[in-house]
Amino acid sequence: MAMSLAPNAESHMPQVGSGTLEQLGSMVREAAPRARRVLVAVDANARSPWGGLVSRSIAASGLHVHEHAIAASEPGKSMQAVQSLWQAMLAAGLHRADVLVALGGGIVGDLAGFAAATYLRGVDWIAVPTTLLAMVDASIGGKTAVNVPLPGGGLGKNMVGSFHAPVRIVADVRTLTTLPPRERSAGMAECVKHGLLADPGLVDWIRSNAGAIAALDLPVMETLVRRCAAIKAAIVARDPLEKGERAHLNLGHTFAHAMESLLHDRLNHGEAVGMGLLAAMAASRAAGWWPQADPEPLRQLLAQLGLPTRLPGAIDRVALMRAMGFDKKSEGGRLRLILLRGPGQPGVLGDPPEDVVAAGWQAIGG
Repeated sequence: MAMSLAPNAESHMPQVGSGTLEQLGSMVREAAPRARRVLVAVDANARSPWGGLVSRSIAASGLHVHEHAIAASEPGKSMQAVQSLWQAMLAAGLHRADVLVALGGGIVGDLAGFAAATYLRGVDWIAVPTTLLAMVDASIGGKTAVNVPLPGGGLGKNMVGSFHAPVRIVADVRTLTTLPPRERSAGMAECVKHGLLADPGLVDWIRSNAGAIAALDLPVMETLVRRCAAIKAAIVARDPLEKGERAHLNLGHTFAHAMESLLHDRLNHGEAVGMGLLAAMAASRAAGWWPQADPEPLRQLLAQLGLPTRLPGAIDRVALMRAMGFDKKSEGGRLRLILLRGPGQPGVLGDPPEDVVAAGWQAIGG
């Protein structure tokens, strides 16, 4: 069985292309040569367009294939869903040399990765992300998790999980053509985040290619996925267990997870992250880290990409700030924010003053 943490940036990189699903069976064989059985955990929304193709490709390589459909939702990303997946793995007869394939977005990847990490104390899994957000972010780095209810209400995002990297990531950009426009836009928030963190030129490239991205020009999408994935893969390789630099990938997420815990029925993850980026930039200015920071060009870009830039309706800021306290990125009861000192210059602000946090919420109408 492969190690649960991949050792270098190349091993974290997805194989990106248009038509890669047809070769999935041979990739499974190469990644897990002793496997005899494969369970495909498939997002119910991706099953019709892509599930059959994936199962046929795996079966053609001589492996026994079983399917388990998952109704992907944030409230459904639960221990109950993992238990159902464990039962499906048992029913399929998966042994330690066999493989779990996650076909879908980040929720399916998180559930399948956590199930793989814990079933028989760890089996290999292969990520086949079908959403942009999963291709550039969620599938890379081995973070797996489920959500749990918070004391007093709300949903604790990814509060229970483990690090268990997939042995292969296969991203076929054709799958993006079957996504609803809202889901495609959601993935762009993580792309912009990667640029703000490590490659300001990527933000300019996204702005220049926004039309081609909206039209789903496949060569442009391949370039986008590769550039964004390379940024995350490099950071993860340097800090696989999030002891330091990897925490920077949470730019905007402390704000975003608070939004999601209270508004998971109205916002998806990417939409919350986009607004979290605006909040983080405003907080960076309020903290004196980046005095010249101007959130307005970022707001315009996010809107151009189809993302919301203000909270939906009047939201109690006290409730939002309380939800931030349950975020995983707080240490010893002290809140930590990932902020920017400038383009491509992230850092961690521990125990931020209330006015800094409030400035972030004010920027998005909180």
